[in-house]
Amino acid sequence: MRFDNLTWKEAEEYIKKYKAIILPIGSVEEHGYHLPLSTDSDIAIRIAEELCKRTGLKYLPIIPYGVCISTRDYPGTISVSFDSFRNFLRDILISLKNNGIRKVFIISGHLGDSHISAIKEASRDLDIDVFLLDLREIPYEDVIETKPMHACEYETSLMLYLYPDKVKRDKIVDEEIYKKRFSVKGLRKTESGVFGTPSRANSEKGKILFERIIKSFEEFIKEELSI
Repeated sequence: MRFDNLTWKEAEEYIKKYKAIILPIGSVEEHGYHLPLSTDSDIAIRIAEELCKRTGLKYLPIIPYGVCISTRDYPGTISVSFDSFRNFLRDILISLKNNGIRKVFIISGHLGDSHISAIKEASRDLDIDVFLLDLREIPYEDVIETKPMHACEYETSLMLYLYPDKVKRDKIVDEEIYKKRFSVKGLRKTESGVFGTPSRANSEKGKILFERIIKSFEEFIKEELSI
């Protein structure tokens, strides 16, 4: 399913047939005491893999670094600047265009505001269709009891379903989400790095969320491929 496992002749044939590809983006970022630094990347890769099974598309190697603002002061978080990330992603999109790709479906496990803005800026004014399959647009209110934020009930439920061995359940703590009104500084730092209530997470919720994500994204991709 990974594009880089192809030879160049196989890649040529794939591009002729599909002219589309999936690009996962993650981060190396703290996710509390109970989740690994790879959480955003882990989730994005599993979504990409499942979508490839259902659509026939290939996915590119993940971009493992992102723009991390609220978490950058925690040990383990590796953040890149807005401009560096935007320009790097833009170069990749231009190269894909030059290869003959006409549609790129981006899946970002990291959803920080600056990170998402950089993705959108990188995609502007290119002669190629770029789609951000945004996890935030998938309905969750009937599944998740608390507001999704970071290392929260939402992310922890997905990880409990997709990678249960990576979750340190005995290390889970809840933290209040606090952002001062009108402040431009973002979230107030917490002791654990959690922003939310991961104690309410479980694998059953994760399964429902994952299946809902895949169904929505699969339908969109198939519709675009038929155009």
